[in-house]
Amino acid sequence: MSIEKRIPLSLFLGVAVLAPPARDARAQDSTAVEYAVKIICGAPNRPALARGQYFTAINVHNPGTDSVSFRQKFATTRPGEVPGPVSPFTGATLGPDQALEIDCTDMARRSREHGFFKGFAVLQSPRELDVVAVYTAAPAADRPVVALEVERFPGRRTGRTVCTLPDLVVDSILRPTFVQATRGSRIDAIIRNLGPGAAAASTARLIDPSTFVSPGVPYSAVASTPPLAPGASATVTFSLPYWVFNPDASLEVTADYKNDVAECREDNNVKTFEAVG
Repeated sequence: MSIEKRIPLSLFLGVAVLAPPARDARAQDSTAVEYAVKIICGAPNRPALARGQYFTAINVHNPGTDSVSFRQKFATTRPGEVPGPVSPFTGATLGPDQALEIDCTDMARRSREHGFFKGFAVLQSPRELDVVAVYTAAPAADRPVVALEVERFPGRRTGRTVCTLPDLVVDSILRPTFVQATRGSRIDAIIRNLGPGAAAASTARLIDPSTFVSPGVPYSAVASTPPLAPGASATVTFSLPYWVFNPDASLEVTADYKNDVAECREDNNVKTFEAVG
């Protein structure tokens, strides 16, 4: 087998990086009802609160007779009047009269905060929800609660729109592994649905833009992505018939490369992987 290495990833933008044209998703948008919920989690590591262990649990209830998809993000704070990071939106869906809870473990995972943090959970929905936060505090995580507060948060109409569609992204590309039986490469990638709507099955594509199967045609592979609920993810596997580290690896994965799924965003489907062999 003849494998031809020619150009680096940065020069292959025409094939690998250009995103498909954006869909017009406005028909799926609705005027947003927004909720800003105060959050406090963990044991303070600075003189921001009294010593102890703090917990926040946000309960969200759909009072409607139809399912509703909403999205959430977390804006955390820093000492010294310094703004903290804002996480990407992630989606969720509630059926009629269903409820869910967002606790400190969920907030830490989605905001990628560690230890003590505080700030706001921001929820956006096309319809009104019941949003109630439960705050508890104790001298330590394994001690009985000494303080309890329950607060209901009203929504506000923002005048903005909230997309109710899915949003597929390549969450990560794992380091390729060598397959002894075929002398080839296995590449796993994690596809995630960040949007508030469920995503139908789609197809992901991997391109090695520095290795050509024939002049002008880079090696590529495709993998099926199963249907994904809001916030869900799936690992897809690609195979290439050679070892991609030759000597280094430059790869690119596109979620929904056929553009089969109408999404909130069509400009965030691509992720690259580069590593030294």
